[in-house]
Amino acid sequence: MLLAIIIVIVSIVVVLNLASKQGQGVRGGRSGISRPSAPLRTPPACLGVPEGHPARPAAERLEAALTPDFEARVKDRVLRHAPSMREGEWQWRWFELKRYFLMCGVLRGVPMYSSQVDDVWHEMLMFTREYEQFCKQFCGQLIHHAPHEAGAKPDRGERAWFDWIYGELFLPASGSARLWGAFYRTPMPRERMRELETRGADELRAERFNAGAAAKFPDLAATIDYLIGRGRKLAAVRDTRSADGDSDWTSTAMMTGMLSTVFFASSWGPEESFRSEMEQHQSEEELRQGSGGGCGSSFACGGGAGADNNGSDNNGGDSGSCGGDGSSGGGSCSGGSDGGSSCGSSCGGGGD
Repeated sequence: MLLAIIIVIVSIVVVLNLASKQGQGVRGGRSGISRPSAPLRTPPACLGVPEGHPARPAAERLEAALTPDFEARVKDRVLRHAPSMREGEWQWRWFELKRYFLMCGVLRGVPMYSSQVDDVWHEMLMFTREYEQFCKQFCGQLIHHAPHEAGAKPDRGERAWFDWIYGELFLPASGSARLWGAFYRTPMPRERMRELETRGADELRAERFNAGAAAKFPDLAATIDYLIGRGRKLAAVRDTRSADGDSDWTSTAMMTGMLSTVFFASSWGPEESFRSEMEQHQSEEELRQGSGGGCGSSFACGGGAGADNNGSDNNGGDSGSCGGDGSSGGGSCSGGSDGGSSCGSSCGGGGD
């Protein structure tokens, strides 16, 4: 009799545990993707581009092209203006600038949404020769900096495009939203999604991506093809319920693009429900960190023809056009806070 009672009690405990685990995947009364775990708290290796991702070789080349000596000299200039900056804060700003440069190697134009990251870029430009060498080793052309125009308002569609590409390339990291501002707060424009769904790859490559860099580096070309393929698939999802049930909700199971499916699906729906849909799928930490302020100041472009830069070690200049050519590099990886924003600007050019 005692043995039978024990068996009954154990059976009840097992059933209750199973019911509890099944309930954890339900939020707001429907089955769906549970909140992701908290983002990485320190800058990950290779910019957080996972092994097997088509952009991984480009991330390795970028890391190798930025030598420790170059980083130290840029850091020294930054700390002259901000002597109280903590080491951790410097590491995150440098890390996010490198992520930004990787996006510049992939996209035709990239808005700069962080004044803190842009400050580091400004100091980096003072070392003209080293900066040019880095750009050519990484993507074969100069990554130009166009000054922000006073009173310019950010393009909401460009911020949505930035958020999607950023999420497809990189693993979530805890310092990112503090510098860039909250991600996935602006729906992807329906025209952009229709464009991804219906237009040819060559047309998309020429208009939206850095075709010039892709022609020089096969890994950048492969990354662009990958993003076009992902965008085409994601744009076909019209229903957030389908997004919740999508077994391929991460890009090739590499934990990048974790919110892409629901981001596109929610963008097709009413704008008034977009934010609540996205908040359901973001971690509590991401929501908390994304509430910062601050404003970006420039826009970078890739491709095009010819450019001039002035200055040497301690004198540099910003340029509003795009262009250049160059060579290749190789590489290995290394790792690298405060508020963010959703401000942007305009582009000085673009090209093939």
